Amino acid sequence: MNTISRRQFLAASAVGLWSLRSLGEPPAAMNFGADAASLLAEWCDGLVKLQLPEGAFRCPACGIIHGRCAEAGYPLLRMASETFDTHYLDAAIKVRRWSSQMDGGDGSWQADSSATPAVKSDTVFGVIALAEALSYHGKLLVPVTRSAWADRLRKAIEFVFRDFHWKNYANINYLVTASYAFALCGRLLQEPRYTERGREFARKSLEFLTKPSRLLHGEGTPWEQRSPKGCFPIDLGYNVGQSLPALVQYGLLTGDEEVLGPVTESLKAHLEFMLPDGGWDNSWGTRSYNWTYWGSRTAGGCLPAYALLAAREPMFATAAARHLALLRKCTKDGLLHGGPHYVAHQVPPCVQHTFCHARGLASLLDHPQCPQNLGATAPLPRAAAKGIRAFPEINAWLAAAGPWRATVSGYDWFNTKPNMALRQATGGAIGFLWHDRIGPVLCASLAAYLPWEPTNMQPMKEPDFPLTVRLERAVQARRNASIEDGEAEITAAEEGGALVFRVKMKLLPGEMTYRITPENVTIESKCPGAWMIVPVIATATDKIRFETKNQSFEERRIFNPVPGFEADPWIVMPDAEGRCSVTISPRN
Repeated sequence: MNTISRRQFLAASAVGLWSLRSLGEPPAAMNFGADAASLLAEWCDGLVKLQLPEGAFRCPACGIIHGRCAEAGYPLLRMASETFDTHYLDAAIKVRRWSSQMDGGDGSWQADSSATPAVKSDTVFGVIALAEALSYHGKLLVPVTRSAWADRLRKAIEFVFRDFHWKNYANINYLVTASYAFALCGRLLQEPRYTERGREFARKSLEFLTKPSRLLHGEGTPWEQRSPKGCFPIDLGYNVGQSLPALVQYGLLTGDEEVLGPVTESLKAHLEFMLPDGGWDNSWGTRSYNWTYWGSRTAGGCLPAYALLAAREPMFATAAARHLALLRKCTKDGLLHGGPHYVAHQVPPCVQHTFCHARGLASLLDHPQCPQNLGATAPLPRAAAKGIRAFPEINAWLAAAGPWRATVSGYDWFNTKPNMALRQATGGAIGFLWHDRIGPVLCASLAAYLPWEPTNMQPMKEPDFPLTVRLERAVQARRNASIEDGEAEITAAEEGGALVFRVKMKLLPGEMTYRITPENVTIESKCPGAWMIVPVIATATDKIRFETKNQSFEERRIFNPVPGFEADPWIVMPDAEGRCSVTISPRN
C-alpha cells in the first residue's frame, strides 16, 4: 500500500475540527415532485451533452462506453413527454438503437462487450427500463418503433425467464429485482406466466430477510456460506438502491400486501444506516467497492422505495427528502458525481451514476403514487438514536452519543477471487464517524482499491491511500494493518456516560479502544511498533488543527473514490510503551 510522507507526533494528541462543511438539511416541508422532476431534467440534459453520434454516452471518467447506456432511453422518453421537445425523443431513440451493439444473441444484453465470459445478468435492469418506457410513454413512439421495442422486450424477458433461477445465481439483487421485471412484463405483454413468476420470485425473496435485524442477505456467493463469525453476505447499497425498491414496486403494482408488509419492516431496518443528512453508511457492505455516500454507483437509488411508502411510514418521507437534497448537492453540470468531494478534488464523474439514477427517478415520478409534497418532520432513526445498537448478522454496532454517530465493524464476510480479496471496514474499524454540526468526520474505505468490477469502478488517478482509521506495523518488509484483520474481537458497553468499544486484534496483535462522549471521541491503541493513521474528512477549504506540544503542521489532502471524500491523513507514532492516543472534538 502506498503512503504519503509521514509526519511524526507524540502519542497524546488532539484533533480540533471547525468550519467543516455539513451537507445541510432540506426544509421540513418540500415540493418533492417538482424538485425531483427538476433534478431529472438536469440529469437528462447532462446525458444529452455526452451523447455520441452512435447513441451511447461518453464517460468523462472511465474512457469506455458503459454497456447499460440504453437504460437512459426511459428517462429521456419521459422528458420528451413532459416537454414536447423532440431532442429528448431523438436521444432516446438513438440510445435504444445503439443497444443492439450489446445484444448477447440469446435475448440478453451484455453489460460489457469486452468481458469474458459475457456478463448478462444486468439484462433485468434493461428489461425494467424498457418496460416502464413502453408502459408510461409508448404512445409517444410511432407504431413501427413501438412494435420493435416491444418485440425486443419480449426477447429480453424470455432470457430472464429461462436463465434466472434460485441456486446461487450471482448476487441476489438480480433475482429480487426480477420480481418487478416479471410483474411489469406480465401486465404489459399480457403474459400470465410472467406474472406468476414475479409472484414466485417476490415471495422467495422474503426468505432472505435475516433475523433479528431484517436485513436482506445474499450479496455474495455462495449465499448459504457464513463467515467464521457467522455473518451473512449483506450489502446495504444494493439492498436499498435496487432490491428493496423493486420489491416495493412489485408489491404496489400487484397489490401484494404479503410482500409489502415485510419489505416495509426491512426498509426500516436498513434506514438505521442512513446518516441524518441523507447519506448512506455502507462502510461495512460486501459490495462497498461500489459505495458512494449517496448509495451504490450502478443502482437506481433508494427514492422509489422510501418515497412511494412515505404515506405508510412518516420517517420514510424524511429519508426521501434528505436523500433527494443530497443527490442535488452531488450534482454538477448535469451529472451526478460519485461523492461529496469529487468536484472539490477535480475528479470527473462516471456517467453510469447519472443514467442509472435517472432511470430510478423517472420510475418514481411516473408512478401514480409518487408524492408531490413530503413533510420531513419525523426524525430518522440515526438522528433520534441514543446508546449502542448491535447488528449480529454483520458483527457491527451503531453508536449515538450527543451529536456523534459512529459505526464500528468487525464484519468478516469478504469477497474473494484467485489472487484477490476485498476488505471493507473490518478489524474493529470505525466505519463512520459523523457529527451533527460538522457532518462526516471519519469514514472507512476499502483496505485496497482493487478492480473487483473494473468497468463499474472508475480508475483511481493517484496513489491508493485508505481512508479508514487504522494501526500499521512493519513486519519483515511487509506492512500489516488492522483493517485487514477479520478475526478481531469487539466488545461494546456503556461506561460512566461514555460509549466504549474495545478491540482485541489478532493480526498485529494489539488493542484499540474507542470512547465516545457527547463532548469528544477518543481513539487509543496499545501495540508496540505500530503507528496510528487518522484520515480526517476535509476539503482543502476546511480547517483542522492538530495539537501536540504546540507544534504546527502543513495540511494536505488525499482522495478515495469509496465513498468519494477528501481527507487529511494524520499519523501518530507510538510512545515507548507502544501507545497512541487521539481525541477528536469540534471547535467553535
